Amino acid sequence: MIEPYRSPAFPPAFGALVFAAALVLFVALQPVAMRLRAEEHRTWWASNGRDVVNALAVVSISASVWLLGIALPLAIFLGCTLTLVLALFGTFLHERVAGSWRLVLAIAAVLGAPLVIVPGEVAMAAAWCFSALFPG
Repeated sequence: MIEPYRSPAFPPAFGALVFAAALVLFVALQPVAMRLRAEEHRTWWASNGRDVVNALAVVSISASVWLLGIALPLAIFLGCTLTLVLALFGTFLHERVAGSWRLVLAIAAVLGAPLVIVPGEVAMAAAWCFSALFPG
């Protein structure tokens, strides 16, 4: 079993700042993803563009979680999960609320706060979920 959490090589404030920047980048790119979603029936490349936007979000969020001291496999697991949840919230709210990206940013801050405040505990919980989902 991997060690879920280690002391970060960088000051915690640096990891928190990079994590916040990754969340802001994700929220800033979501209007682009929504425009590409609207174009999917007209152009063949629009869905590939959305894939690139989402891949960039996964990589930036996962890397920033890793900078917080969480083991790389768990950082990828948490980065993918957070990206998926925020994308679902973003898509749902985009269709129902004007100016929804401010709300998505607030949701991202609430969901991401435990990673900054208690990263060790989040890493332990993620390790438990990871081992329950992928035994052996």
